[in-house]
Amino acid sequence: MKRAAIAIGSNSTRMLAAEVQGSVLTHSVRGREETRLFLGLDEAGNISPERLESTAQAVCRLYGQALDYGAESVALFATSAMRDAKNSEQFAARIRELTGLQLQVISGEEEARLAFMAVSRGKRRLVMDIGGGSTEWTLGENNRVEWAVSMQLGAARLLKTQPIDSPEDAEKALALCREIMTPYADQLRALPPAPEMIGLGGSCTTSAAMTMGREAHGEEVEGKIVTRESALKQLTLLSTLTLEERMRVPGLPASRAIHMPHGLCILITALELTGFGQLTVSGKTNLDGYLMNI
Repeated sequence: MKRAAIAIGSNSTRMLAAEVQGSVLTHSVRGREETRLFLGLDEAGNISPERLESTAQAVCRLYGQALDYGAESVALFATSAMRDAKNSEQFAARIRELTGLQLQVISGEEEARLAFMAVSRGKRRLVMDIGGGSTEWTLGENNRVEWAVSMQLGAARLLKTQPIDSPEDAEKALALCREIMTPYADQLRALPPAPEMIGLGGSCTTSAAMTMGREAHGEEVEGKIVTRESALKQLTLLSTLTLEERMRVPGLPASRAIHMPHGLCILITALELTGFGQLTVSGKTNLDGYLMNI
């Protein structure tokens, strides 16, 4: 059966359509639009009307791609930015008006579970999904989640709290990451360890692409290794560059240049606190986990 799902994230809105046979996805097609929903949140917790409308239009275009693929059903869910937004119902109503789709705002724990299911393959693993508004850690094996947390820490959220325009700013951002992530790392250390960490999300895939020296996505970065040392070098470089200079760094898409240093801070801190010297990157997303487990 051909199915599709659209995920409204804090940085981007993504679509995955595929032939679904049990937990196996084949002939998949992916779509993505940079919508930066989290950066549209004001101090009152409302997303600006302009950002809501542009995101709604992005959903329409991705919905059209799913229908062109031949999807017999299309699901729509949203994550951290919509969990925070006080005007999420207004957005959901606009989506229904344009497409007829019913928006589901999923919990952080469900977001963590979907990321784990996308890459678990039965092995014991710690899975990290770095998003724009939140970061999830999930530990489990044999497709069973044993422990899952969603932290109020993402690349866009950290950008709003601590811009990075110098190495000194990067150190401040790293300190904030340690403060937020340490209690969860303490919980993790009390559990039977996993032999490896799998990294999902744009910060992980872009770090791998920067190591490769060219833009790369999906299967191109699947299984690539990002070490703490290489991520630190990337952070050091980006923290010394202007935004315009970052946009010219090989492997770094211009759309991610503004918050990539912040994603690296989360990645580096996660490796530091969990004791892993490296992580294995996956180009899969929570959309894979969703379609595998409908």
